[in-house]
Amino acid sequence: MMSGHHLESISSGCGDRVALAIRWNDARMVVDLDPSPTGDTIQDALIEKYNAAVDNEEYEEEEILSDQILDAIVLAGRSLFDRLAPPPAPDASSTPADLHSLISPKEYTFYFRTDVDTNTAVLISKCDEDPATHEDTMAYGDFDLKCELPANNDLVLPKFSAKDIHVLEKLLGDGYIARVSAGGREMCCKVGDELRADALQRELSCLLTISTSNSTSTSTSQPAALRVPKLLGLIEAANDGRIIGLLTEYVPCARRELSTLRNIESVSSIAKARREKWAAQIQETVYSLHQIGVTWGDGKADNVLIHRDTDDVVIVDFGGGWTNGWVSRELSGTVEGDLGAVRKIREFLEV
Repeated sequence: MMSGHHLESISSGCGDRVALAIRWNDARMVVDLDPSPTGDTIQDALIEKYNAAVDNEEYEEEEILSDQILDAIVLAGRSLFDRLAPPPAPDASSTPADLHSLISPKEYTFYFRTDVDTNTAVLISKCDEDPATHEDTMAYGDFDLKCELPANNDLVLPKFSAKDIHVLEKLLGDGYIARVSAGGREMCCKVGDELRADALQRELSCLLTISTSNSTSTSTSQPAALRVPKLLGLIEAANDGRIIGLLTEYVPCARRELSTLRNIESVSSIAKARREKWAAQIQETVYSLHQIGVTWGDGKADNVLIHRDTDDVVIVDFGGGWTNGWVSRELSGTVEGDLGAVRKIREFLEV
């Protein structure tokens, strides 16, 4: 079975160093690229190009170069990584029992260096070269989400340790978005990391505004006009109690091609009345959000779920950002950007 891997984070700026965290099967590989004394090695060229893209705010070039660095590390370290964190057996469960195990895996640290004799990249374990440099990193990163409620608001959000949240299904990444069980209830969890902390803070703030705007209602659910997942709880880091994520209603979706609007392969094959209903629900939800001071941000068809049981839309992802063709970077997080996204979704639905 092939190993699964993806880039979790990349950072630069500390003495021109570039550091990557790579998820490799059930482990995390942290690799540092440091400038060499001679300045003419493989890592020097990668560091110089990547930092130049960052400094010049060339985002597309930055993404291309991060992929190049990742590819160079994988080429140099695949066999080593597979020995340390082999791929799961074909019949083995790939989902850990609890969220903590999923988002805080065993970690290995390396230097990316150039073998001057062969002019090839090699990985050197930090433990082998300098045991004193090897320390366990703080689980989940060092961010702490702020949960600020208006004065005199009686909203109560239960908190769950990551160790007490049972993972049922990974939906995106290694725990970033997952279907979970906590306190005897099925929910959806979103957990942040250093790259996603700002986006998750925005999402939490938006969902708190939505929740508190309805806190005077005696209903246990949000008004139909606000078709967004209800905020149900907060996730605490198991080691120190920091808020690292949130829990919302889980939205069951039908088969993949109807899980989101974007997954519809043939829009014209869907009855027009059904598409008109979805478009009206999206527009109504966005307008209602604007009434309470919340913007969607990254409005697009990918961020509209179709509820399996009700066939109603549910708007998700309040983390901000933008997507070319839907919302421009300049209009992200604005009412104008949201309204433009609604128009483009209507065009996509051909209504």
